Amino acid sequence: MEIYSIDSNGKDITRITFTGLYHRIMGLDVTGRYLVVTRIVNDTNPPYGIGDEDKKSLWLTDLKEGKEKLLTDIKNNAEGDSFSPDGEWIVFYMSVYGENQSDIYKIRRDGSNLTRLTFTSNISECDPAWSNNGSRIAFISYSLDKPRFILKTMDVDGKNIRTIYDCNDNISTPSFPPGVYDPSWSTDDQWIIFEKPVSYKGENGGAGVWHIFKIRVDRANLIDLSSGRNMAEYLPSFSEDGHNIIFTARYNDSGNIKIDIFKMDENGLSLVKLTDDKGYNEFGIWVKHR
Repeated sequence: MEIYSIDSNGKDITRITFTGLYHRIMGLDVTGRYLVVTRIVNDTNPPYGIGDEDKKSLWLTDLKEGKEKLLTDIKNNAEGDSFSPDGEWIVFYMSVYGENQSDIYKIRRDGSNLTRLTFTSNISECDPAWSNNGSRIAFISYSLDKPRFILKTMDVDGKNIRTIYDCNDNISTPSFPPGVYDPSWSTDDQWIIFEKPVSYKGENGGAGVWHIFKIRVDRANLIDLSSGRNMAEYLPSFSEDGHNIIFTARYNDSGNIKIDIFKMDENGLSLVKLTDDKGYNEFGIWVKHR
């Protein structure tokens, strides 16, 4: 799975990577030069190609120089896609080899100053996202006491953790526990968007039905942006002006599964499909103008 770019109207698809490796979620820094990418790794066969889904590592790609750098130890399981607003830091989650839970970490773009932000032996924290003003990090948290993923925020040093939303339901799929996933900030940092499973009867080729929601950071105004749709919608990303959102959707039955990038407005309306080919197109992020 390689990385491509596309215009916001669905035109001018351009291939960026030519590696033959399996790329997953990604993020671009403020300058547009550095790309942080999560790859599935195979530590027995460098250059770390397709491997175990539970064995991922974080890489930095310099798009100007065409160089790549491994940021995390391939023995660990790491995933992330979020730069600090100044582009100097990357926040991600990682399960260290030998540990059962994941914690939130940050690391400098050059691979130095690895810093652990959460220290929990019985709770897993995942899916961190840096706010646009640089002051907070959104993430999700799962514990045996509350066996679902809960949306939280914290300061960039790991302090002042605050619960933003707990769905209080047990809707799950065979691959994902109940709760919320993949938080992302609105441009003005007043809203956080995320996805969660809302039904599982084997829909969409076994993925179930997932909806995208948004909630104000003051915990008011929870809004279902996917109301009336029955796709598995995930990984939402706001446009620079805050008026549109792109996301990935998996849809159709098992014999004809499609995965494409869609665009909707900030209220969940004006749905547009941006990709439509025989491949699987997912993990889209909105690249801001610089």
